[in-house]
Amino acid sequence: MRLAAAAAVALALLPVSAAGAADATPAELRELAARAATDEAALAELQGIDSVGGDPVDLEAALAGAEGDELERRLAALAEGAGGTAAAPAAAREEAADILAERRFRETGPPRPFHRFLVWLGDVLEPLARPFRWLASWVPGGESVLWTLLGLLVIAAAAGFAVWLGRRRGGTVAERLARARAEPELDPRELERRADRAEERGELELALRLRFRAGLVRLARLRAVPRPETLTNRRLVQLLHSEQFTGLARTLDEVVYGGRPASPADLEAAKTGWPRVLAGAGGS
Repeated sequence: MRLAAAAAVALALLPVSAAGAADATPAELRELAARAATDEAALAELQGIDSVGGDPVDLEAALAGAEGDELERRLAALAEGAGGTAAAPAAAREEAADILAERRFRETGPPRPFHRFLVWLGDVLEPLARPFRWLASWVPGGESVLWTLLGLLVIAAAAGFAVWLGRRRGGTVAERLARARAEPELDPRELERRADRAEERGELELALRLRFRAGLVRLARLRAVPRPETLTNRRLVQLLHSEQFTGLARTLDEVVYGGRPASPADLEAAKTGWPRVLAGAGGS
């Protein structure tokens, strides 16, 4: 509030067009300002002053609308501004210019670090906006209605795509399940025959894999473990409690995951080890 009072009084001391009205000295102005807070006649006389020491002023505008504490603040600032050589009209004008130069009295724009970028972006996007402005001129309600309709279209398109994608994925899953149900049950004897052929061709790792798969199928038929094809070797070791199976599973892991080449000894151990595992599990 003190800043506002000082600014109002300082603005009153800026140059105005004088019409030859009442003139006062700085001392007279100071004396009238001191009495005007409680003396209406002094206040009226003060408002009628158009120049101080020959320099035009607008005290009526400086005091307009001020009442109570605000009027007292403006009168005190006016008396202070009229005191001594430091309060000459030229100094008052300089003070007013400084006050008006403050940021609070100037229009603010976007943050300066982004100003150039926003201007550049606006220039780049301007050609893209022209067709929409032209279309908005034909739509009842103008741009607001047009952008609302475009937003609804985008939402509808996104929803349609989501439904299509969901159906497509759902169909793919259903097809996979149907194929899984349609697959014939694996025959462990056929797996073992394929293992023999792979071994003859020198594909020892494939032969080892096929024999292990055949053993799991036989375990499933014996119901020794629930769905062994879905369990890890570690879990099967925990369920079977078979040292023979533990050795076969370790060999498979070393070959398949450890990168160790399969050997004829590994295949021989599988041929003799699996019957023992199955016998221990409750069948032959």
